[in-house]
Amino acid sequence: MQSWMIGLVSGIVFGGYWTRLPPWQLSLALVAVALILRPWHSSHSALRLLIAGLACGSALALVSGTLLLDHRITKECVGLPVVVTGTVSSLPRSGEMPGGVIRQRFEFTVDELYPERCAGPQNVMLSYYGDHLIEPGIKWQFEAKLKKPWGLANPGVYNMQAWFAQRGVDAVGSVRNAAKAQQLSASPALTGIPNRLRQRISEHIQDLGLQPDVTSVLRAITVADSSAIDSRLWFLFQQFGLNHLLVISGLHIGMVAGVGYLLGGLFLKIFSPVLSNGSWLPSVLALLLAGLYAALAGFSLPAQRALCMLACFVVASLAGRHSGSARSYLIAASAVLILEPLAAIGSGFWLSFGAVGALLWLACWQRGFGSFTRLLTTQLYMSVLMLPLGAFFFGGGSLAALLANVLMIPLLSIVVVPAALAAVVCFLLGWNIESHVWQLAAWPLGKLLPVAADVAERAGGWLYVPLTANVNEILPSVLAVALFALPGRSVMKPLAVILTLPFLLPINPVMTTAPGSTRVTVLDVGQGTAVVVHSGDRVLLYDTGGGDPNGLNMGSMAALPFLRGQGITRLDTVVISHADLDHSAGLDAVRNALPIDRLRYGGLPAHYSQRMTTGRPCVAGESWHWPGGQTFQFLSPALETPRKRNNNSCVLQLQIGEYRILLAGDIEEHRERLLVRYWGEYLTSEWLLAAHHGSKTSTTPTFLKRVQPQIVVISAGYANRFGHPHFTVSERLQHSDATTLSTATSGALEFYFEPGQRLRIRAYRQTDHRYWM
Repeated sequence: MQSWMIGLVSGIVFGGYWTRLPPWQLSLALVAVALILRPWHSSHSALRLLIAGLACGSALALVSGTLLLDHRITKECVGLPVVVTGTVSSLPRSGEMPGGVIRQRFEFTVDELYPERCAGPQNVMLSYYGDHLIEPGIKWQFEAKLKKPWGLANPGVYNMQAWFAQRGVDAVGSVRNAAKAQQLSASPALTGIPNRLRQRISEHIQDLGLQPDVTSVLRAITVADSSAIDSRLWFLFQQFGLNHLLVISGLHIGMVAGVGYLLGGLFLKIFSPVLSNGSWLPSVLALLLAGLYAALAGFSLPAQRALCMLACFVVASLAGRHSGSARSYLIAASAVLILEPLAAIGSGFWLSFGAVGALLWLACWQRGFGSFTRLLTTQLYMSVLMLPLGAFFFGGGSLAALLANVLMIPLLSIVVVPAALAAVVCFLLGWNIESHVWQLAAWPLGKLLPVAADVAERAGGWLYVPLTANVNEILPSVLAVALFALPGRSVMKPLAVILTLPFLLPINPVMTTAPGSTRVTVLDVGQGTAVVVHSGDRVLLYDTGGGDPNGLNMGSMAALPFLRGQGITRLDTVVISHADLDHSAGLDAVRNALPIDRLRYGGLPAHYSQRMTTGRPCVAGESWHWPGGQTFQFLSPALETPRKRNNNSCVLQLQIGEYRILLAGDIEEHRERLLVRYWGEYLTSEWLLAAHHGSKTSTTPTFLKRVQPQIVVISAGYANRFGHPHFTVSERLQHSDATTLSTATSGALEFYFEPGQRLRIRAYRQTDHRYWM
């Protein structure tokens, strides 16, 4: 049976990484293979069971993938106004947008969608900007514009599209005319009651008047509402290797199950005459309380895994049988993947099951250890394991994880989580003692969080070290960590050291290019711009993408992960074309993380939300050279300050051998005419970054005729609300001799300029495609 489950899990996991889906009819053949190979009588058929499970898993992956794509919104309906009727099916995540506007984002189960030709999506993700409080389980009718679930596609950067695929989201969009939204029911549907309860508890915690960071943590560990955890607080926990404590995981489920088991044992002793045959009570009560807590967590993947393994233990004990850890582990993996076949394309699956697998492996070699020694060795082992895993999934690792976890895990286990859950019970029962219990849960956090922030600030960058690892490095590193767990002086220990070398030796290796060659990467940052020019050990970053300068932005979410993935630890030059946030929002994130030798920006310092304490405005005529022969020169602006901020853009021209590259920022028609008039033939460039994301106010016929580009790149968001690129610009480019490429459809675009060779182009969304993208 275990061989069959290994095959099943493997088949489903591999299915999530297919580049294309085979015809669905193949699933019938796979099921037939499974039935033929399944050994009905032989007990010595592990290989046949493995292959049968693999066929079943592949068939399930194929069927689920086919259904996923069949329900996706069609291309013809993208951006079309539609009317959707259905039920709010998730806990809404509220957040304040720039300008103070409140956005509520939630999943919506569709009952009806008009016009009928657009019907098909069953689960959509909607953003609502209005005055109504959106509550789970309530039926609504909205006017909306929908588009395909989309995510940014960059090398080494998380793709949100994977999360949409895991959740089975068929379309995403925004509610139009929020005032016209109609609430069609007053009471929640039965399926919406758990999420409604979670929302009620989360709002109550918000109203307690505690410190904001403490409130955010309590909301996360009680009802898995992480909407209030901003990037600053998340990174603080990341620096100490404590992010897992912000997610309701097996640790939290285990704590609640332990409380349930102790309560069951206590009831059994008190009511022993009545419960003479009540040996089942502790286990059942543990499972019941763990299930209720998992429901409060929205049945997240780690909660599902922990609950399933606990259920295996309880059922086996009630049946008078032994529940093997390995069997329970495989059953949990099978159950999670059957319920959510694409779970394995996300880091959560690998981190959750990887951590438990590592703990089970370590437990095999800890027999005879004392409790304190077991605790220390376990934390040391997991801290070491998280270095390669953190390098692969997050681009870094914490050097303080061991000490921080030894302190915080017992504190949360003994004080914070039990007190918070007790406070929830008091709140639901209406007991007056509730506020005091909340204070007890909040007190340790209120004392420790400011101290942690102060330590992180004083420590500089040594707490959290940027690390990179690819698959070829992480697999032997994880195997090495497993070998290190072997007791005594095992002959495998020297092999473990050797296996770690691929990971340890190239820490932050600068991936230098060949002498004289240059790589230009236009990152996929949605509706914004970020371009990386890399030659030898020199790197230039032109713009940092959009977002919130004080929160999530493309500097921290796209530019920095890409740069760290290339082993880049220093920037020769950063150019911020102008102050609009879709070009400058990530500046602070970048300059706080990496040293910058030269900073240039367009416009005046007062135009920027960030302080411009270094660098100076770019001025036409300024130029510099790199050792590889590359020449950089600003063509605009001159010493004047145009009225329109867009025309303040730094226009940068690069000379790479015989190629010229023109980065035009957001300049508009008037500035384009001035450039043509002043620079004349010097403006000619084989490669052009279209100005203003393809807006109709830019890329004029006169400008194109003078530049004469062979390649035009448009950096714009998929189905963006501005309509970029404008159809007139698209038509103009189609009638020119230029090849037009767009980050919206191609993802990150990499251009390789090498002496004596033809230009090579890599479109990340095509070369690293998955069927669900």
